[in-house]
Amino acid sequence: MADQEIYNNDPAVERDMLFALHEVGPDRYRAEPIPSRLLRLYGGQVVAQAVAAIQKTAPADRSINSCHAYFVRPGSIDRPIDFIVSRDRDGQSFSARRVSVEQDGQIILTMAASLHVHEDGPGHQFPMPDVPGPEGLRSMSDYIAEVGDYLTQKHWPFWRRKHLFDWRPVEPFRIFNDAPVSSVRHVWFRFEGTLGGDPAEHQRFFAYVSDLHILHAGLLPLGVGWADEHLQTASLDHAIWFHDRFRVDEWLLYSLDSPAAAGARTLGRGVVHTADGRLVASVAQEGLIRILETPRGDTL
Repeated sequence: MADQEIYNNDPAVERDMLFALHEVGPDRYRAEPIPSRLLRLYGGQVVAQAVAAIQKTAPADRSINSCHAYFVRPGSIDRPIDFIVSRDRDGQSFSARRVSVEQDGQIILTMAASLHVHEDGPGHQFPMPDVPGPEGLRSMSDYIAEVGDYLTQKHWPFWRRKHLFDWRPVEPFRIFNDAPVSSVRHVWFRFEGTLGGDPAEHQRFFAYVSDLHILHAGLLPLGVGWADEHLQTASLDHAIWFHDRFRVDEWLLYSLDSPAAAGARTLGRGVVHTADGRLVASVAQEGLIRILETPRGDTL
């Protein structure tokens, strides 16, 4: 495979820089560019850093229970990112925050979030799907390596780089166009390495990883692979609900589906279970899936 290693970034550097937000004013934070050959900022990075900025203003007794982000414009990989947090309310058990994410004075993402004091209460959940465990499943990197240079170069910076997470698809990982199939997919994931015991840190890294694969579910019933040269994609919004505590450095099962696609948009949904069967988070994302007459070289 030609130039397979040229995008081997340093995950340790990415991990150290990802949440190194520096305070530059009251409730204002800045993140410096992370060395990268990506064509544009990965959406999960910006969502996760917005979560981190909100957490910096949160009362010590509460954590994020939900957040909803809107992607306004693509971000540049080589410019600092600014986070301006608004403290809308601090009640007895809930807090509300908004954050505006900017580059060079232009908004690239907005997020609203709710934070909640931990409370005991009644519960129920969807059962965990009966699927094989991660051991013995092929990794996502194996699928990417297998297709070699059939994957066009515009996809190399993202997919051939070293990722912070190990992904193990249960069903075959669809890359190119093929026959339409069900949108239902399952994939295990786990952070590469060990994190500390702070639940907020695990929420941040979950926000980072939750943006990957959820849009792909909406392409499967169309028979369109994410590497289609005529496909233009972009995340439009991204919502997360945290139901319980978890660790992202232990295996989590992401169960995905897509109820609809129309008007060049698709909706992806996901629920996340721990290996012992607890449902700990739900995710939803609407994304652009525009089919162009001629290929574009700057889409991911």
